[in-house]
Amino acid sequence: MSVTNLDHQALKAATQHMGGFSWPTVILGFVCLVGYIATPYAVVTNILPLWGGAVLIAWITYASYTVMHDAVHGAIVGRHRSLLWLQKLLGFGMGFILGFPFVGHRFEHLAHHRHTNEGERDPDFHLGEMSRSPVAAIRSAWRLLTGQFSFYIRHQWPRATMKDKTILVTEAFVAWGARIAFVAHGFWWEGFCLFVIASLAGLVALIYLFAYIVHRPHTEVGRYVDTSTIEFAGPANRVMTWCWLFQNYHSIHHLFPKVPFYKYKVLFDEIEPIMRAQGSPMYRLTLKGLVDTTIDDSYRKQYG
Repeated sequence: MSVTNLDHQALKAATQHMGGFSWPTVILGFVCLVGYIATPYAVVTNILPLWGGAVLIAWITYASYTVMHDAVHGAIVGRHRSLLWLQKLLGFGMGFILGFPFVGHRFEHLAHHRHTNEGERDPDFHLGEMSRSPVAAIRSAWRLLTGQFSFYIRHQWPRATMKDKTILVTEAFVAWGARIAFVAHGFWWEGFCLFVIASLAGLVALIYLFAYIVHRPHTEVGRYVDTSTIEFAGPANRVMTWCWLFQNYHSIHHLFPKVPFYKYKVLFDEIEPIMRAQGSPMYRLTLKGLVDTTIDDSYRKQYG
């Protein structure tokens, strides 16, 4: 079967999972927003211990990106164009949590999709350095944060509209102004633990699970081969997939960005034979590490 026919089959299957209103993503977004605002208050009023607040902020930081990610690709409201305001609101809200602007990240992330693993053309390529050491991981988190501003300013700012420039500056001012105000009220230690330590921990987890491991070894270029699928054995796969927020099926996202995150696994099950025939990298995570399960001759004979 030709590559064109395989692509057509995969697209036909993916279309069935696009265009709807993504309630789970909306709910996750508002849970993140409420949690991010409530947690510092709970900490300073002794409702929640500082360590508990730090754990929550780290998790919220990681989870919020899933919502921003789908907002970037229009995978939240789909064909419901009258609700675009809600999608943008969630994108801006997640930008507040993450500390970088939705407007800037949208430009940077779409460049990543166009140039995945293409060296310096891929704005996320440097994240592959995080595995070198703990210090490198923290440095990668910092570069992720600052890179959303620098990449936009370097490549888009001169031709951006005044509206987009104003929105970006406003996003940055609100996000960091709120953090500074919190510290200025005397909560410097709480602010440091929640907005520096916990946020960096969340960003490191985000980079590792969302960008590093799914694109390793960061050398393959091509629609089906630049992103991998990682599964677990038996019932653990369902549990770990939810913990990972389905990004172990990040390959599905790179193939069909408008499919909402919680449908990645369903679509993967439908088009797995096609992906294998196209050489899409697949792994099983075991106690011994990642085991390559890409090669499966039965699929290649059927679809190759």
